[in-house]
Amino acid sequence: MVLSKLMCNFGAVKCKQWFIKIWMLGVICFTPGFLYAEENADSLLVSRVFDYQRNYAYCVEGYENNVYLKYSFFTDKRNFTLFLIPHMYSIAKGDRAYVGESYCRMIYKDLNDYELKRQVSVGNIAHYSKALPTVLELLTPNLYNVCLFPQHILSPFHRSNAHYYRYRVTIIGNGQAVIAFKPILPNTQLVSGQAYVRYETGQITMVELEGEYDMIDFKVSIQQGESGVQSLLPKHCELEARFDFMGNHVRSYFDAYYNCPTTLPDTLESVNDMALMDKVRPVPLEETEQKVYDDYYQDDDDTQDNDTIAHHGSRFWKDIMWDVVGDNLFTSINAGNDVASIRFSPLLNPQYLSYSHSRGLSYKIKMGARYNFSEHRYLTLNPELGYNFKFKQFYFTAPLRMTYNPKRDGYAEIVVGNGNRISNSSVIETIKDSVDLSDLDLFTDNHIEVRNNVEAFDWLAIMTSFTYHYRRAINAERMEALGKPTIYRSFSPVLSLKVTPWKNGPVFVLDYERGIKSVWKSNIGYERWEMDGVWKIPLHSLSLLNVRVGGGFYTNKSTSYFVDYANFRDNNVPGGWEDDWTGQFQLLNSAWYNASDYYIRTNLSYETPMFFATWLPLIGRYIETERIYASAAFLDHTRPYYEVGYGLTNRYFSAGFFASFLNGKFQDSGFKITLELFRKW
Repeated sequence: MVLSKLMCNFGAVKCKQWFIKIWMLGVICFTPGFLYAEENADSLLVSRVFDYQRNYAYCVEGYENNVYLKYSFFTDKRNFTLFLIPHMYSIAKGDRAYVGESYCRMIYKDLNDYELKRQVSVGNIAHYSKALPTVLELLTPNLYNVCLFPQHILSPFHRSNAHYYRYRVTIIGNGQAVIAFKPILPNTQLVSGQAYVRYETGQITMVELEGEYDMIDFKVSIQQGESGVQSLLPKHCELEARFDFMGNHVRSYFDAYYNCPTTLPDTLESVNDMALMDKVRPVPLEETEQKVYDDYYQDDDDTQDNDTIAHHGSRFWKDIMWDVVGDNLFTSINAGNDVASIRFSPLLNPQYLSYSHSRGLSYKIKMGARYNFSEHRYLTLNPELGYNFKFKQFYFTAPLRMTYNPKRDGYAEIVVGNGNRISNSSVIETIKDSVDLSDLDLFTDNHIEVRNNVEAFDWLAIMTSFTYHYRRAINAERMEALGKPTIYRSFSPVLSLKVTPWKNGPVFVLDYERGIKSVWKSNIGYERWEMDGVWKIPLHSLSLLNVRVGGGFYTNKSTSYFVDYANFRDNNVPGGWEDDWTGQFQLLNSAWYNASDYYIRTNLSYETPMFFATWLPLIGRYIETERIYASAAFLDHTRPYYEVGYGLTNRYFSAGFFASFLNGKFQDSGFKITLELFRKW
């Protein structure tokens, strides 16, 4: 009995010991630092990379260096569609091999903002400085930022993007390690590759990246600087890019050397001098590059020797006039010097061709000109032209601005435009029982506005202005038959206060407008108040919350007046994804904007680079950004109006799908689409 009891106790002790052993084995297996100590060490190293810029922060403001860049293009296949692509006209019509070089001065304001001043440029391609311009961004990535390139491609070396990547660390000795990274799913906003890192600090010494960027497949190898400021910037960069589009195949190679020893005078700018380039070039040309140069100069000499007077006329039209028209038909025009400059959007600009369910097809062109009187005083003219095919109306606005105090945003401005057609509220009430109401309440709206703006304080800007409207009935004959005026004029002083409580915070605007009769035949008297608040709240990994809240009302109005709010109006010539998709109503009836004594509006949108559609098979990898929309409007003549929507954008187009609800019941649905193809080019 005693023996049996002892055996049981011994067995219990043994069982308890075995249980403890099994429990300890589980702890060892599933606790980082024991069996998976290497994985824990990997996490620590990746964390050091995330924190490197913060722990070893260097101010790059004002940092300058000399940059040498050489590049080459080889066209394997091409067809007529290559002529339609911005900045590719010269490659489309000319030789199949091109080489170019540039020696530049790079001046940093911060890691995301720098100026690249070309001092010497040579090459055998016409307009060589413009060919594949987006590729140049790939040569100067900001490795430790949220984005490797401006607002594009999530960096694997920023903590907020860690959940988009998988990492594997290999120790290679001498205080060095290799971090291999790849996306959790294929997407054009992510890259794969490997980075060589100093184990103790997390400093990246070299990185190899592979990915896609705006129609371009690229592989880039970057060697970072050794220490100090230079450790945050590239030292040497090699880039291989391939452009494939509609049967066109173009290969390009870029080789950039930073911190070159030769410093040229600041007065040199875009000099085409091969002898000077031979002196500053830090590395010799390769045989293939030299051969392209030799063939080009030999052909040029032969052409000059064989040219006759009879040929000059044909060469003028073929090589000059045709180039000017052809190159700028689909490409932005930019020209100027230190004193004056001009710019035009392409004559055929697919980026500003858009279609929506409620507004139909529209097209827009932008232009600009600038004249510098001095560093702190300059004149600008930035007109916009547009045409809406559904309403068959041409729109324009032409702001002429004299900036006299850039530091305080001080400027005087004259704006001339015609705006959207507007309805007259009193006319609606008078003729609402008529048999045919078509166009009877619609008026053209030509206007001119004179403004002056200045920042009184860092947080307060004051704008004073005078506005004059000349409104004429679309159907003047029928209006006269009804005994209603066909022309309305209004003159009004306006006071606008813009308040920014803190940097990168919300912006609040208060507008007050008073219509005065008898000034320049003005026959409308009214008083308008409007409040508007806008806040773009940046979140993690390029996510953004857009908030807009506002309201307005009319007081002291005459019997015949136009409701014309400054912040609550229709836009029949909208822009692209970045222009005005947020903070606007997409399905709201255009007449409702001009038929309410007051309004209260709220617009919310949340956008993120990888949300829902990016997980879809086949098409998900091309979805770059998605948005969720929610809007509401409260007007005095109708019940509460709500609008919800979903939008997405990629390298080809942006699309949005919307639904509206009135008094809690479904009212309408529609969509909007704009072309994004080559928008960044």
